[in-house]
Amino acid sequence: MEIGCGARVRDFNGRRYFYFWHYERSNGNSMRREEYVGRVDSEKAKADLLRRMAAYHRKAEQEFARRRTRIEQLIASEHTST
Repeated sequence: MEIGCGARVRDFNGRRYFYFWHYERSNGNSMRREEYVGRVDSEKAKADLLRRMAAYHRKAEQEFARRRTRIEQLIASEHTST
């Protein structure tokens, strides 16, 4: 499983655009996706890009916490069942 996200800047006809990239699960595999955000000189695009990155990290942290809790419960049940 791959996790991560970031920003990419692409140039088209002398204009620069932000793209938000991230990994997501698809058919059991991690796939890198890119989403158009807006022009680099746009304050709205900059704010949207930061919001998307923060949301991605929040979701990843919640998933890690969920998995850790599950693993800790499995370990605890193994130690108490003997």
